[in-house]
Amino acid sequence: MAALRGNVTASLIAFASLCVVATGFANAQEPEESAREAADRTLTESLEREDTRRDYSGGTISFEQVLAAPDDVRLNIAYARDQIAAGDLKEASATLERVLLLEPQLYDVRVLYGFVLYRLGLFDRARYELELAIASGTLTPTMRAEAETYLSRIKYHQRTTRGTFTLTTGIEWDHNRNQSPSSGIILFQDIPFDANPRVSDVAHVLSLQGRLVHDLGSQEGHVLHADAGYYRSDKFEFDSLDLDAVSLALGGTWYAGNWSITPRARGGFFWLDGNDYLRTLGGELEVAYRFNPRMKSFAAIRVEDEDFRATPGFASAVERSGTRWTTRGGIVWRLSPTQTITVAGLYSNKDAARTYEAYDRYGVNAQHSWLLGRGAFTQIGAWAERSDYEANDPFVSANVREEWLYRGRATIGAPLSLFFPGAPDGVKSINLIAQYEYETVDSNIANYDYDTHKISFLLSRRFAF
Repeated sequence: MAALRGNVTASLIAFASLCVVATGFANAQEPEESAREAADRTLTESLEREDTRRDYSGGTISFEQVLAAPDDVRLNIAYARDQIAAGDLKEASATLERVLLLEPQLYDVRVLYGFVLYRLGLFDRARYELELAIASGTLTPTMRAEAETYLSRIKYHQRTTRGTFTLTTGIEWDHNRNQSPSSGIILFQDIPFDANPRVSDVAHVLSLQGRLVHDLGSQEGHVLHADAGYYRSDKFEFDSLDLDAVSLALGGTWYAGNWSITPRARGGFFWLDGNDYLRTLGGELEVAYRFNPRMKSFAAIRVEDEDFRATPGFASAVERSGTRWTTRGGIVWRLSPTQTITVAGLYSNKDAARTYEAYDRYGVNAQHSWLLGRGAFTQIGAWAERSDYEANDPFVSANVREEWLYRGRATIGAPLSLFFPGAPDGVKSINLIAQYEYETVDSNIANYDYDTHKISFLLSRRFAF
């Protein structure tokens, strides 16, 4: 019986590791996306440096100053810069258009105007401005290279079908891989026994993420999209927790003014130590509303059928099979062109073959992303989740399981071009990511009360096709 209970406890550890590792690594991809967005900010800064001969030294420009001198080109350019820095791209577009009406031969300003149009998603107009500036032959080599870079991006976005592929690999160290209880004991029918000692472990992680987007050709910008991913965590010590995961999603996004709606069908396949462990099948519906360029809200509901399989190491995993409903919603607030805060809440209900594996879960998380320039970024996040289980596990305790999970994560990353500016282009575009995470569970049952520290070092490269 004790051996059986050991398998059940190990199965819980395996499932918790599966969820935490897979979710944590998926989140680690978000900074890599932010690193690419940082290139937009870098272009703005370089364009401003190129335009020093018309620099306006009057500090922050007010709208009243512009109204008082609408034909002052230097003043309008400085005002447009302030608008871009504040994230007011539509207003900056109007200001730069006014400058070019006054002096159409300012081709470096035309490049900046093309960049703003690109950020607004007006690709045809942006392409026209950039091609006109390049054809003038008056751009400096640096500015011409920037213009050509964004011209190639525009041509990519104007393709009816386009795709991206991201490859990420690295190592992760976990100081409590087996999630040994903090008290040093485990319960079996409320009788305490010595728990296995805490063991640290290193894992090699690998992620392959692909995405296809097909433009439906509507004026609103409706698209279809398909996502596929593969993740592997190969532990050096705990081979029984070696994880392979495949995820698939198919859906689309439709727009109506400031609203968007995104339905998706999802599937997932998970293996532990090469054995079929879990299959999921379900769908998700997300609705978002953009209040202004700085803030948007979102709400989503997801339902998945989780089919756990008995494996040689985790025979009791089938007890966890059932349906899980999750709702989440929150706000994305862009503090500045370089900083974003996301705050979200969730509620999840899990039905299971055994009532002691079913639960209600409530949670909240907050995340701050900061683009530091030249492609460098940081991301700091915090999570808190409360889980209330429906019944007691008679093999463990007469008490019904209740617990809080707390997690904090700090990530920093930068492209290798920051450290090796003379490296080949294929090398410079690789992102180096370092991440630290602390997780603790405060449970009323000793078996599930633990904490752990994790450190990851990753290399990530994105390809577009």
